[in-house]
Amino acid sequence: MQKFGQKFGKRLVAGAIGALAATVVLSGAANAATTLRWSDGQPNRGVSSETLQWMADEVEKRTAGDLKFEFHWGAALFPSKSAVKGVGGRSADVATIIAAYTPKELVAYSIGDVPLANSDVWVGMRAMYELANTHPVLQKMFADLNLVYLSNLTTSAIEILCKDKFITSLDDFKGTKIRAVGPYGRVFEELGADVVRLSQAKVYSALDSGIVECNQNYMYSIEVFKQYEIAKKLTKLDWGQHLAFGIVMNREAHEELSAENRKVLHEVASDFVDQFSRRIQEANEKALERMTTGDSPIEVRTMDPGEMEKLKAKGMEAVHAWVDRANEAGLPGQDIFDAYMALVAKYEKIRDTQGYPWTR
Repeated sequence: MQKFGQKFGKRLVAGAIGALAATVVLSGAANAATTLRWSDGQPNRGVSSETLQWMADEVEKRTAGDLKFEFHWGAALFPSKSAVKGVGGRSADVATIIAAYTPKELVAYSIGDVPLANSDVWVGMRAMYELANTHPVLQKMFADLNLVYLSNLTTSAIEILCKDKFITSLDDFKGTKIRAVGPYGRVFEELGADVVRLSQAKVYSALDSGIVECNQNYMYSIEVFKQYEIAKKLTKLDWGQHLAFGIVMNREAHEELSAENRKVLHEVASDFVDQFSRRIQEANEKALERMTTGDSPIEVRTMDPGEMEKLKAKGMEAVHAWVDRANEAGLPGQDIFDAYMALVAKYEKIRDTQGYPWTR
């Protein structure tokens, strides 16, 4: 009986020691930094990747290292077309999404791609950021996809880069093989262009091989993807922008964060809009300067003003098509469009009366 008591006591002590050790391990795990995987389809260079890195670094700094991000550039985890499902299924915790690649899943969000004359990146991004965070239809859309919206990006204004021609009139689109996406691509198709839909990563070789003659792109992106090396004719449209281009997070990963870390994450996500707006404006100006100087500069022209007005009018026709498409999907298309335009007007007024945040 005494031996049994001794053995039982030893087991109790051993059990207590094991429980204490487990508690220490769990406590250490609870205090360990959280590292989230971030997938992005672009290469790790240029203003977009640099500002995404700023966002990650700023979150880490403001959480004192408690929340970190590990980037996977160049679509290393999944292609951009799979980003919505990839994040929803938690193949990554965070990713950039592009509505032009997944139009059926992101119908409500694709309002940001409607070809409007507005090419002010800060106004557009602020309007889309508020719309995505406040409109119940967009909030439900993201929730149904198991996503949490964090912030917005923009392509900045639409330009056209070609190998051997300029697009200075609407007639120049006829028969032209042009890589384009979204509503802008549909407008070009209606004008007679032969539209090819490719990711920017594939455009260099497509231009080089003659699969396409021209590419719908954006000033900084032309330089990032080095397309200026083989295509030398730039038509500077400065028309509209793709704003259905955002940063989202897996919903479970978001809920697993502490309340304080979620608060910091969303604060930085809002600050990102101002950071990216300023940086992309500067990047576009510098990219154009670099590409038009040196040993093999590109040539730049603008569309005839009268033709440009016709193009903008054609873009406005796409608004009605978008509203119809949203209605067909069971969404209040006109309400979403009206809410978006009201926010564009709101931020245009703030810009005109107060200036941009970084100039105040």
